[in-house]
Amino acid sequence: MMTKKEKRTVTITVFAFICFLGILLFSSSLTMTFERNHFLSIHTLLEFFSITVAMAIAFQGWISFPQALSRRRLRIATTFLTVAFLDLLHTLTYKQMPGIIVADSSIQLSTSFWLAARMTQAIFLLLAFLLPDGPIQEKEKLLGFIAPLLYVGLVSVSIVHIADALPPLVIEGVGTTSFKNGVEYIITILNMITIVLLIGHYKEKRLAPTLDVIAGFVFLFLSELIFTLYRNVYDVLNIFGHIYKVIGFSYFLRGLYLASFKEPFQARERAEQALAKSREQLRKQALFDELTNLPNRRYFIDTLRERLEIAKVKNETVALFFLDLDNFKNINDSLGHAAGDLLLQSVAKRLTHLHDHFVARLGGDEFAVIVSDVPSLEQVAQQMIDILGEPFFIRQKELFITTSLGISIYPTHGEDEMTLIQHADMAMYEAKKKGKNQWAMYDPTFEKERMRKSLIRQRLHVALEQRSISVYYQPIIDMKQNRLVGIEALARWKDEELGFVPPHEFISIAEEDGFIIPLGEYIFQTAVLDLKRLHEQGTSHVYVSINLSLRQLKNEQFFSFVQQLLEQTCLQPHYIELEITENIALSDEKQVIETIRALKQMGIRIAIDDFGSGYSSIAYLRHISVDTLKIDKSFIFEVITNEHTAKLTEAIIALAHRLQLHIVAEGVETDRHVSFLQSTHCDKAQGYLFSPPVPFEQVVKQLQTAHIR
Repeated sequence: MMTKKEKRTVTITVFAFICFLGILLFSSSLTMTFERNHFLSIHTLLEFFSITVAMAIAFQGWISFPQALSRRRLRIATTFLTVAFLDLLHTLTYKQMPGIIVADSSIQLSTSFWLAARMTQAIFLLLAFLLPDGPIQEKEKLLGFIAPLLYVGLVSVSIVHIADALPPLVIEGVGTTSFKNGVEYIITILNMITIVLLIGHYKEKRLAPTLDVIAGFVFLFLSELIFTLYRNVYDVLNIFGHIYKVIGFSYFLRGLYLASFKEPFQARERAEQALAKSREQLRKQALFDELTNLPNRRYFIDTLRERLEIAKVKNETVALFFLDLDNFKNINDSLGHAAGDLLLQSVAKRLTHLHDHFVARLGGDEFAVIVSDVPSLEQVAQQMIDILGEPFFIRQKELFITTSLGISIYPTHGEDEMTLIQHADMAMYEAKKKGKNQWAMYDPTFEKERMRKSLIRQRLHVALEQRSISVYYQPIIDMKQNRLVGIEALARWKDEELGFVPPHEFISIAEEDGFIIPLGEYIFQTAVLDLKRLHEQGTSHVYVSINLSLRQLKNEQFFSFVQQLLEQTCLQPHYIELEITENIALSDEKQVIETIRALKQMGIRIAIDDFGSGYSSIAYLRHISVDTLKIDKSFIFEVITNEHTAKLTEAIIALAHRLQLHIVAEGVETDRHVSFLQSTHCDKAQGYLFSPPVPFEQVVKQLQTAHIR
């Protein structure tokens, strides 16, 4: 399939041949001759046009782009500079022209210069394309200008001295001689060889300028043939030959212009465009999130800084909204990361369509919005939560998500971008703590909580290393026998700097940071060793209840740790009761379920702690066999004042008995609580009415008394 350029070149070449064939067929009829003055004007005009084009070709070789410089182009430039001077001498020595300083004009002299120019052109151009190409040195460029002048001088002197000694080249009224035609045929053969060579070059490299050079050679080839036909130096065939020559030179100029100037310039333009496009892509990659096409964290921080500078000058307020999708990890885990990515893209679209504020994705499932000039920030926050609460359709599935949102305001909550981001982040986590799917405004108390949490995190690490966390025990009372039958091991921490740290504070941090593994092992080991001491003191009916976290059950080494500890202490497994929450019981993780079952098979008892405060589902009893249900203290607190809670608690106790499970009531603080539990036949109870959590030594004293209270 030919290109548009190839089709045009073929069309022009065919047209040139057709015209030449017409000239050839009707050459005998083309006997028209011009008046001498008219012919000389036309001839001089055509020759000077050719000389100008040849000079232009020559100068292109010296002023072309650096990347276009080569030996081949220098050879072409040198050739056409030489040809230009020889054609000038041919023009000046044409019959009836002024001649040159050292010789008068004549047909023989003019034709000699003509043949010298054409032969030089044919040989040198063939060598230019035949010899290997390569880069040039600066001295070669200078040589390419001086050498043609020396060559022209030498040839000119030779022609002036030997022209008359040569056989006649043109006979008036008869035409060109066989000698002159023979030289012209040699020139045409050289041109034909060059054409074949150029066609080979084009097939190899497919360079568009080569087509113009081939077309130029075709016209020069035909021009030489036409110059073998005229019979009078002033006839029309001579003009046709010069027209073909002018066209040939023009195609040369066009081809070399494309190769030396236009194509390098276009290549430079393309390179600059590609560079600009690359820079734009790099800028986009640096400033925009690849997944959602929203501004990224870097772009967001820069924009927030600029907005704050403007707000400072105009005395305006700027609000920062920090959003986090609740439980987004569940989407990735259940549906895959591809579905999660589609969900993030949908969230980004909803946020950007909701209003025209600046929306960015900070990373993961976190988004941020810069809001200004709105009457109600609370309304905007609720709109965001509501719009993201509407169902998403991802891969033909309906998904629901909730969002936690934190707000900080300039200048009330901070005067620089990083402070505002930090405070909005704190507010967002406060919204999560309140139950998620809501928003929270930053409050300075959050900072105190954050600092306290940070300090707890640092001190907890030290406390674990120094074993400064104590194990306290809260008695578990048998309601029928009214005696201590069990103890729940509870971690208590009194720090030198922080004082007493409530368990809910440091346990949650231990869970987040992974410290719960060593902390849990320490509590477990301490509780088992203390229980062993109680049994050795004659109270072998007492068991110990120990709380477990999800991280502990996920730990592959936990089961072997328990097994080794029981072997070392020779303690019977049924004296140990492990408390797990309903959330853990509902876990579908294989490792967790297998660990619980293995502990149960070992003989360790399993209790569900805080029953009723979580999902309150007994579906987990189908795949986890438990021994005890511990009713959450929130139920016990209300059994006296709330009839509905009392009935629900009574139903839980009845259900546990029906399932042959032990039931333990937590949070017993009054005699009325005891009376209610006795009336509902609750098995065991624990609470501050009997005893708060106490050190091991006090447990020993309590066991030595007949009653706890």
